[in-house]
Amino acid sequence: MFRSALLSTVLLASASVMGCASSTPVVEKDDGFDFAAVSSYAWVTDEPVLINFGDDQPNVRTKENELRVRAAIERELAARGIEKSDAGDAQLLVAFSVGTRMRYRLEGGDRTSNFTDGPGQKQTKGTLNIYLLDRETDREVWHGSTSKWLRKTDDPDAVVNAAVGKIMSVFP
Repeated sequence: MFRSALLSTVLLASASVMGCASSTPVVEKDDGFDFAAVSSYAWVTDEPVLINFGDDQPNVRTKENELRVRAAIERELAARGIEKSDAGDAQLLVAFSVGTRMRYRLEGGDRTSNFTDGPGQKQTKGTLNIYLLDRETDREVWHGSTSKWLRKTDDPDAVVNAAVGKIMSVFP
């Protein structure tokens, strides 16, 4: 029950961050938390968050993308010596959210006339948020996010790995 409520709060918070996220990671951290002492983590939930929460986005909210994001975060944490453990033993709980924003790039016409070539090309901006929570106090101690305008030709593995790597590059 707690994890479900916590996850809902995390997803709501991500919606507010999406509008201001940039290609440079945006990070908030609790300066009073001892990140150097952290050696273990667990996921807030083992349930697939991309599929179960948020608006339907069939190209984003997939089991494959869920696995990609989780694997990339796990690799980054392992590279920092932070090991996955049971939720009851973990120092940190990890959560993430993914959001998108759509826009249309208009083409055709000129400055004095209406656009005549239709609605233009649809563009999607993807935002990844990673949240770390102190399991003992149930409070967020670190949050990082980044955004990227996506292309249909983008390799999903490369996009996810680059986004997670960029966010985690500023982890204390």
